[in-house]
Amino acid sequence: MLERKTLSNDLVKLIPMIKNDYEWVFAAASDPEIWAQHPDTTRYTPVGFTRYFQKLIDTDIPYLILDAKTEQVIGATSFYQYDRHEKSVAIGYTFLGKKYWGGEYNQSIKNLMMDFAFEKLDKVIFHVASENIRSQIALGKIGAIKEKEEEDENGKVKFTYSIYKNNS
Repeated sequence: MLERKTLSNDLVKLIPMIKNDYEWVFAAASDPEIWAQHPDTTRYTPVGFTRYFQKLIDTDIPYLILDAKTEQVIGATSFYQYDRHEKSVAIGYTFLGKKYWGGEYNQSIKNLMMDFAFEKLDKVIFHVASENIRSQIALGKIGAIKEKEEEDENGKVKFTYSIYKNNS
């Protein structure tokens, strides 16, 4: 398992999340446009967000994403599905406030997390819904390769992307 610790660079600080961080994360997540391409488009509402937050907090290492300059919460992400035999972990449940879209923030966050994961593991996995074009484009920008396409229990198609340590 990866160590629960703060990760940071010039742009962002990732702080391991606790249940008491609910209000901070909800404040950053309460814009409907953030969730427009996600399978659950109600995550900006108290009920939808509570479902998302519970899944996030139950992951292996959930993180608050803070802007390094302002110390404000700008999103959340996590490591999940750690597999010691495969030497892999997934990165996901990620969102960023709109102000931080399309620039260097997402790539900076993913690089920070991948660098940390690749200290001990060989593979990082990303799951993304077929309708989430923004995330698919962002994964392409960081060099992720689409490896699998499958339907979930609700019949929705999701893709699995991967990056390998020797290709990062």
